[in-house]
Amino acid sequence: MEKDKIMKEYYNALEQNRIKAYFQPMYTTNGFTIASAEVLCRMILPDGKIALPEEYIQRLEYTGEICSLDWHMVKEACSALSEMRYRIGRYTPLSVNLSRRHVEEWNTAEHLCSIVDSYALEHELIEVEITETYKENDFLLQELIKQIRSRGFSVAVDDFGSGYSTLGFVRDIEFDTLKIDRSFIMGDIEEGKKKAMIEGIVGLAKKLEVKTVVEGVENAAQLSFLNCTGCNLLQGDYLSEPLPEYRFLDLLEKQETPEKTA
Repeated sequence: MEKDKIMKEYYNALEQNRIKAYFQPMYTTNGFTIASAEVLCRMILPDGKIALPEEYIQRLEYTGEICSLDWHMVKEACSALSEMRYRIGRYTPLSVNLSRRHVEEWNTAEHLCSIVDSYALEHELIEVEITETYKENDFLLQELIKQIRSRGFSVAVDDFGSGYSTLGFVRDIEFDTLKIDRSFIMGDIEEGKKKAMIEGIVGLAKKLEVKTVVEGVENAAQLSFLNCTGCNLLQGDYLSEPLPEYRFLDLLEKQETPEKTA
């Protein structure tokens, strides 16, 4: 889509409630049960088709409108949690993405609290994912994450290993979960260097006492290998594609185990 058309379609979709939350489960490695899920944005076009995120996310980041989208998705997550309480009687924590553009807002942590509190939900049910686009001495990002965690939310480092400042991020930022980028498991998963790096990241996370999630699990070979690394959670289309809310809640209600073998 052209730039002007992207923004017009985004505003229309937001106004007409055509921006929906999809949920991609994260499964435990010791039993393949759903431990949590990532909330993903899907923009429904007037003809019923779904616009791919890469068609509009970059433009929203550039204009700063990504912040309004993030807050919309937080509300969608809270609504889904409320529906879980009503329909299933138990909660499954959800993770939401926040752009680093939120460092430009003075009240991000308070705004997050106000939304979650309006649904009478515990803060621990929401994890905030922040992509590892870190600059040395990035005090604004450090302070934002500190404020979010001080209010009872957990923080995940998304796409870990895809940037150039990985070790600096780990050194300077307090966080709870490390999401290992899918690029580490693409191709030959048994290739020596790749295998050593994944095992090294998982080992580092254990020493830091943070959880690990491996993203992008797409086949049985990856699943078999990752099941032996000691990572905590797995996420990817091989286990479950992103699901609309009603299908995700159906899955939770049955707590189905994916028919995959390691």
